Amino acid sequence: MNLKASEIMNAPAITAHQDCTVGDLMKLLDENSITGVPVVDDDGTLVGVVSITDLLALGVNDEAEGELESDFHTSPAMDGLSRSRGFLVPDSDMLDRTVRTIMSQNAITATLDAAVGDLADTMVTHNVHRIIIVKGDKPKGIVSVKDILHALRTPDGKPA
Repeated sequence: MNLKASEIMNAPAITAHQDCTVGDLMKLLDENSITGVPVVDDDGTLVGVVSITDLLALGVNDEAEGELESDFHTSPAMDGLSRSRGFLVPDSDMLDRTVRTIMSQNAITATLDAAVGDLADTMVTHNVHRIIIVKGDKPKGIVSVKDILHALRTPDGKPA
């Protein structure tokens, strides 16, 4: 099976603007049933990533703006736990913070023609559950561990 990222990615990439508020980010994640998104600037250029990990950090950290950094790996189990236990309810003063103040600038990316095996290796190496697929400096899609598993379980390797 010689699948490429472009064949299994979720596209188009759902993104958040760097000036989006934490409150709006929470709505975006909830409405799309996702746990993280690429962060873009006015030109749609990738500038970072933000995830549920960053939101969880807001609930337990009161550090200076711009000093919180995510490792951008989480799981559906953590997502369910956080929602059911109310952990994703930052203090009201945090809801107006911008995404740029909590995002990680260290986005793990790959190109559209990256081999699925290479994506899996990158996920293991960087301990992440998703990779942002880019064309140049623009996010085009996301490949998650789940996408790779779906591709592997179908006879032709294509997502079901």
